[in-house]
Amino acid sequence: MARLVFYHHPQAENFSLKYSAASLAEIRSQQDQSNESAKHIQYPLKHVYVLHEGGAEIGSAQDIDFGQEWLSGRIRDLPRAGQVVAFRLIELPEAAVDVRDEDEFRLYKEFEPQKIQQALDHVSWEAPLPNVAGKVMSNLILRHSLPNANHRTGIAMLQFCIESVEPGFEMPRTHVDDDTWREWVDPYIVNTKRLITVRRNNLRFKHLKELDGDLVERKDGIQIRLSESKLDMHWREALSEYAGQHEIHCTDFAQAVLQRAERDDLLDRQGSTKQEFITYLEDGLVERDFREMF
Repeated sequence: MARLVFYHHPQAENFSLKYSAASLAEIRSQQDQSNESAKHIQYPLKHVYVLHEGGAEIGSAQDIDFGQEWLSGRIRDLPRAGQVVAFRLIELPEAAVDVRDEDEFRLYKEFEPQKIQQALDHVSWEAPLPNVAGKVMSNLILRHSLPNANHRTGIAMLQFCIESVEPGFEMPRTHVDDDTWREWVDPYIVNTKRLITVRRNNLRFKHLKELDGDLVERKDGIQIRLSESKLDMHWREALSEYAGQHEIHCTDFAQAVLQRAERDDLLDRQGSTKQEFITYLEDGLVERDFREMF
């Protein structure tokens, strides 16, 4: 039987695993030192206790007015490229809220537009198209700038990156409610979430493994088997190691997108420059109804 521990608290998913110990006294000591709201769980794993600390209160996407004034006040200090990407990123979940169940777009954190510019700065633009598109997707997901839907918007930006080179490109269906999603898109998304979770928690997971923990389950039932992850490294090394793995994974996804679209001719095509990508986002999507993407 797997020795399972929850990453998100089962009754409060905005609380995530922060510390594990073999005694309740040690957990309470950690809790006393924390300035955050916290909950603890005892597991039947040699008396393992896990402390979960709370993040931002979960809100509803309907609570945000995605208007020009709301956005402009948050992105005015960004370079032009960051402003354009931020504008399109916000348009995407706004469109999704119009066509899908509101509960799918709960808000887990604040909007952090400065991370969009950081993502753009980490993309190697002088590369084949799948590499550029994959790295755009990967770095936007890794920076996690939006309150939710970072993976869905990351896929959309991958699509726009391809379209900036080939405007007539027809994206294979990636809608969450059909068999196509379950067959090939969802496994890619699940694996990116595993990589991201280990990347941020390698030392916590290493300690949990030492306490006989075997399996970590995050929300949506995504499980991480600790024996299959490289955990014994400095946290800065883990950030770099797993970011590299995530970029490779998203590049593989970009290649799969092109192959499913029967556009093998684009696999070796040079990717867009940063300016070409930004110009396409600004001028090439003016008439696009983003609701059709969801």
